[in-house]
Amino acid sequence: MAGRTKWMWLAAGAAMAGAAAFAAQGGFGGNGGGEARPMVQLPPAAPAAKASTSAASAPAAASLSATVGGYTYDWTALQSAIDADTEVDNGYFIVGNASDPDYLFAYEKGSFGIDRVTPLASASKWFAGALGMRMVQAGIATLDDPMRPPLAFWTTIGTKKDVQLKHALSMTSGFNASPLVGGCQLLPAMTLYNCAKSIHDLRYDILRPGNAPGAQYSYGPHGLQVAAAYLEAKDISIAPGTSPARQRNFHELFAQHVTTPLGMTSTTWYDPAGSAPTNPWVAGGAYSTPRDYAKLLRAFLGGSFITDMTSFTQQRTAGLPRVFVPASAGNWEYALGSFVECDTPSACATSKINSSPGAYGWTGWIDRETGYYALIATEISSGGDRKGVELEQVMQDLIEDAIANRTPAP
Repeated sequence: MAGRTKWMWLAAGAAMAGAAAFAAQGGFGGNGGGEARPMVQLPPAAPAAKASTSAASAPAAASLSATVGGYTYDWTALQSAIDADTEVDNGYFIVGNASDPDYLFAYEKGSFGIDRVTPLASASKWFAGALGMRMVQAGIATLDDPMRPPLAFWTTIGTKKDVQLKHALSMTSGFNASPLVGGCQLLPAMTLYNCAKSIHDLRYDILRPGNAPGAQYSYGPHGLQVAAAYLEAKDISIAPGTSPARQRNFHELFAQHVTTPLGMTSTTWYDPAGSAPTNPWVAGGAYSTPRDYAKLLRAFLGGSFITDMTSFTQQRTAGLPRVFVPASAGNWEYALGSFVECDTPSACATSKINSSPGAYGWTGWIDRETGYYALIATEISSGGDRKGVELEQVMQDLIEDAIANRTPAP
């Protein structure tokens, strides 16, 4: 049962000037053994959720017992725990597996439809990891790719020259020395390329010894923004029907490799009420619906959408100094866009639970050992970053129990 540590991923408001906005509490610990203080990335503001135009009907809320795939599951304890949580008034909750097309459990608490379009905050990070892996799978990139030559501005000297795609996607790139430092990722009118150049020129942590790529774990937005710019520049496909011909942009690549193959019709890397920015906020700016996100989780669990699940889900921060990480994260490590949940450092090496929590409580995870995926879809304006992970930990035990005690359907 990996990952039972109670995460207290707390946020206190600390707005940055201009477009930058991140939240943190107190100071920060370094790599000298001090405990890191609470930190979480927050969007500038939580916009009101919008109803999707999807015409598909949502599955009926699960009864306390449900029969799926020839087995009957008793969800009494799980639904009771969700109902008893007074901090989550509205949410949609899904449990599923890779083999059954129907959900094992689907429950709407309060008012939160399965097609409600919701800002994901840091739950967006798993999208970035998925896009990177899908482009690796397609032969367009490799995890060991250097940033240059696709990013022609990238230096050829010093440790920064050694940054690779795997570092940028795993919070080990040498950037993100302070998550309170804002930056161009919150300036939508820029281009990804120019934003990555700004991060390259200004944000690498040259003041900290041992900051070479792969040498430190520092949670923040800059590495993912660089990864996105690299993937956009690396792509060699040409958008059909354009004159003159051009390479696909980041949004088109995301659609080509992720949302279109999975039928995710209500997922975008920007507020769908607006237009697609040339510089999307990769680490925290995506929007989706419970129905869409569940499709992604099911695909992860199935193992054919991402064929190299070991590379995708394995820990990449074990034993590294933790420069800036969410406080009280226990011993969780980081993979490519997701956390590896575990109670002890040694357990992370074999843990099969990956998750990607967001600041508003939206939390999806997969458990490849027990064989299920689950989603807490909610939008909590205050304290959601803490509550999503707290509730996830409670739900994990109850889901495992329900699966272990399922009975063959008569």
